[in-house]
Order: sequence, then structure tokens, then C-alpha cells
Amino acid sequence: MEERRDYAVLRFVDQNGWSYMVNDYAKGCSLMEYIKQGIRVEKETVFDWIRQLSKQLEQYYRCGNEDAAYGYVNPYAVIITGDGMLCLLDINEPENEELLKQMKKKKLRMLFVRKERVLSQKTERSDDLYGLAKIMEFTAEKCLDPKAFTRKEERVWKRMLGKCYSSGKNAIKVLKNMQKEIGFLEREMERPRDKVSAKKILLAILAVCIMSVVIIGGTVKKPETKAIAADQDQPEAGVQEGVKEKKETKEVVEQNGDSPYLEMGLIYYVAWEDYVNSLDSLDKEMQETEFSDAYRVVIASLEEGSIQQEDGLNAEDAVKKILDELEKRAEKIQMKVYLYQYPLLKVSVLEESEKWHRLTKRIGEEMIRRQAWYRWDTNGEKECEVRKYLAESYFKLGENLKAAEQYEQIRKLESNEEELEEIYEKLQLIYEEAQEYEKVWEISREAVEVLPDSERLWMNYLERYCENPEMERELCAEAVKKAIQAVPELAESEAFKQLQGKYKIVIDGENIRVGE
Repeated sequence: MEERRDYAVLRFVDQNGWSYMVNDYAKGCSLMEYIKQGIRVEKETVFDWIRQLSKQLEQYYRCGNEDAAYGYVNPYAVIITGDGMLCLLDINEPENEELLKQMKKKKLRMLFVRKERVLSQKTERSDDLYGLAKIMEFTAEKCLDPKAFTRKEERVWKRMLGKCYSSGKNAIKVLKNMQKEIGFLEREMERPRDKVSAKKILLAILAVCIMSVVIIGGTVKKPETKAIAADQDQPEAGVQEGVKEKKETKEVVEQNGDSPYLEMGLIYYVAWEDYVNSLDSLDKEMQETEFSDAYRVVIASLEEGSIQQEDGLNAEDAVKKILDELEKRAEKIQMKVYLYQYPLLKVSVLEESEKWHRLTKRIGEEMIRRQAWYRWDTNGEKECEVRKYLAESYFKLGENLKAAEQYEQIRKLESNEEELEEIYEKLQLIYEEAQEYEKVWEISREAVEVLPDSERLWMNYLERYCENPEMERELCAEAVKKAIQAVPELAESEAFKQLQGKYKIVIDGENIRVGE
């Protein structure tokens, strides 16, 4: 084990919405030295490290001037103590000279500093966030097993990395959101799972499909194409052989029951977005070729990210054809509605036009009516996605109150704060247009309680308070004080300054007056 020693570190104390920095000493070793020992840790530990670091950087920013940056975030600048707590190194303290020398090495700077900044001494908050992202990647690579993250955890992890790499102007908000994202992941890991995961269901169906292929025997295989036959000595004979083989294969499949390839093709897309194997399986479908051909157009469109057409069949006609067929076999696919409908829902939102919005509406309403996600959804994620697409289609078709009904459900399911912020804003907009002002106030108050760090939601909240001539000015002042305590940087924003001038808001220390 690396010998622990005393380092000069920074500690922080929060009080009344402000943060105060305290110079202190901590016994431990740098995070780099800890990682070099090759110690594997649980992902919960890595989550906790990043949560602590994001919190301390946020506190550092809140106790400095508006543009204050820590300077150089890297594993040597983080001290890990015996109890697993992290502290930021005091990089201005000469006693930490040994670690400061390590930090200045060009080889290390190349890893944790933007290339254009390697030789520069100037630092901004965007550089701090870049270093934090690099620490996240470094600790995940060195301390965790390659497949430690679930798919959901990996999505959240990548989302946090993306925010760090692309942000800087609103670093405090990014860091607060990271803490909440990690808190959400930690709660997810603690929550008991009483449902079978969607992946396990898909694997079970895929296993049945594969068993069906085995029972059928090696006879079911993709027929030779004209291109392959053309390379033979007798191309016409090759084509005839391919047709004969396809006919014989179809007869074998009909004798042995349903062909498994259609569902295999859908599973490859729904479970893993594996377009290659999905299209390959659909090509091998011999019994329901028209059905599989229609799905093939859908999957090909999803792969390209735009509406496609194959053999004279366009995606719109393919979707309608599939929907009509699914209505006929509603009982047969009762437990597989999500498998059959999800690709249709995804392709319907690729195109921005009224006809596609109506298709999205038709598919979404059917999925909700049948609760298509039942047994496929362990955390509400799939239900949330379906309702979002339906809500957007309602909104674009001008059916705003129907959209609001969906948004009301989504806000109970959504875990991403940026998405939730937009949902609250849309609900306020819809209810205001419908002149349902009580609901506007209800949503406005709930929004700042659920997302107390959102500048946008607080600005909406204050605007509604101050613009109402019947609202007592003392209550408006109290609302302003509450907002600034929740988001101290709000007072420095351009939007707030405009509001301040518009409604004559005077801030004198802790004394706030409105309308004077």
C-alpha cells in the first residue's frame, strides 16, 4: 500500500446558499498513487468518487469570483484519505511541491488537459470539467471490470462525460446535475428488482427462436442470390436453383410451424440495435415474406436515420401494412406487442410531417392502450419513451391538452433533469394557453421544488409572481430571496438583470424589495 502522508487540502462549508473554503490537512495519498496499485473497486465506489469531486468543484466555484477555476483537475490533485473520502489538493501550497512537480510533467498534462492548453498556464472552468471527464474515464478503465456498467448506467455515464466535454459557461449547473445523476444511479442499484428484465425476456424469446431453427434443421438458409449465381458457369441454373431451394425451404418451415426468423430480426433491433443481424434474419424469413419485407424497410430506415424505400415499398406504406396485419393477430402477439410495435414507433418519428405525426399518434395510443411495455420495463424507462413520442405527436398536431395528459404522466417517470425541465415548461405553456391558471401556478411551484437548481424554472416562477398586479410586493420579494438562496449565481445572470430592471427589484444584502 502507498504510504499515507499529510497534504494541504481544501475543505468546504455550506451555509445559507453560500460556500466557504477552509485550508486544512489530510492524511492519505493521491488518487493517481492509489490507482497505480492496481486495486479493483466496486462501481459504487467510483460513483461516490465522482459525486464527491463534482460537489467539491461546485463548492469551489461558489466561494470564488464569477469566473474562478480550480486550475488543473487530474488524479494527482485529488487526495484519498483512509476512510475513502476525497479532498482537492491545495495547489497554491508549497508543502505539496512533490505532487505539483508530477502534475507539471508534459506526459501527464497530455492526458488530462486539452491539446491546445498543454503549454498554456491559463485555465477556465471548461478546463476543470475536461479534467474531471478524463478522471472519470481513467478511473473506470483502471479500477472497474470492462463490463461493470449496465446499459442504463453506461448511458448516464456517457451523458455526464458529454456534458463535461462540451460545457464550461454554466459549470455549476453541470456539476449539480452530475451529482443528481449519480444519486439516481445509486438509488437504482439499491432498489429491489421484482420484475423480469426486458433483456432476459428478449433472450428467452431469442432462445426459443434458435431452438426452432435447430428443430427445423440445417435446411433453412438464405437462398442464393442472382449476384452469386452470376459467378457460376451457368448463371440461369444458379438462379433456378436458388428459387427451388427457397420453395423447398418454405415447405419445410410450413411443416414445422412458424418460422423464427421474423422475431429474431426484431429482437436484434429492439434489444441491441444490431441492424446487420436484424436485416440478415429478416432476409431469411421464408414463411411470411411480405411481413418481413415490410419490417425490412422499417429497420433499413432506422439504420440510415431517414425514410427508405425498397423494391417499390416505401416506409410509410410498410408501417401501415404492418399495423393492419398486427390488428388481425392481436391475440397471437399479446405478450409481444412491444417487440412488434417499437420499431414502428421509432421509424415514425424520423420524419417531420403531419402524416407521420398521425402515424406516431396511432402507434403510441395503441401501445399505451395495451400497455405494450408490460413485463419489458423494470424502471419505467420504456413507458416514458412511448409517452414522450405520443405527447410530441399530440403537441405537433395541435392537440395540446392530450399532450398535457401525457406530460403529466411523464413527469412522474422521467429521471433526466434536463428533460424534466423541458416537460415542466411545456406544461406551463399548454395550461397558460388553455387559460387554466391554477394549474400553471401548481406546475410552476412544483417545478422549482423538484428542480431547485434550475435557473430557467426559477425565472419562470419569478416572472409569474412579479407580473401579477394582485400579488403583494412583499411576497414577490420573498420569492426573489428564495430563488437566489437556491441558485446564488442566478443574481448575476443577464435574464435576472432584465427582470430586475423590469419590476424594479432592489437587492441590498439580504434585504430585497420589489416595485419601488
